[in-house]
Amino acid sequence: MTTIHKLKANGILWVKNMLKFHQTKTKHGSISYLLFGAKPSEQSLNIKMGRFGEYLAKELIKQKTHLQLLTCGVQSINNKKKDVDLIFINKHLKIIYYRELKGNIKLDTEKLPATIDKCNIIHKYLQTKYPEYTNNFGLLHWSVYNRELLTDGITNIKMFEINGIKIDHMHDFLQLIDVKWEKEDYYKYFKKLGHLIKK
Repeated sequence: MTTIHKLKANGILWVKNMLKFHQTKTKHGSISYLLFGAKPSEQSLNIKMGRFGEYLAKELIKQKTHLQLLTCGVQSINNKKKDVDLIFINKHLKIIYYRELKGNIKLDTEKLPATIDKCNIIHKYLQTKYPEYTNNFGLLHWSVYNRELLTDGITNIKMFEINGIKIDHMHDFLQLIDVKWEKEDYYKYFKKLGHLIKK
């Protein structure tokens, strides 16, 4: 079984477990409940699938012997708690990579500057902690394979890039870690997951 086939099989198990144990329904107090009553919460699903994006990126990194995943998740950075999505190193090239992961690049007006600040704070912290490594940081917009068909969220992407924050899409990330996963198969896989969730 190839790396991608194994990853995809494990991803299906991850989603099945998520559906089995973590189904959140809409409740009194929301517009969705007011209109439709109790139904699976789309917001909750988006949050959980955001975690799936992190799982996917980490599992891809673990497959490569020249890469090493560092501590991710909530940690103390400059005496403040920060949730760090993805940090890994290329042992051969002596590069440390930090990526903030987003399934949806369309952030509201408050979240956009907050995400830019967070990226810069973590980037500076990593420069200090790992001075022997070249620091490569940015944002991974993993729900899009590449930018060529993207029309929504371009303004936010430009705002990140103006502020010196690199935006990778899945194709860029796969090239970065030297993994082959074709665009058609990537989208086909997520449609399969979507069908599984709908059932």
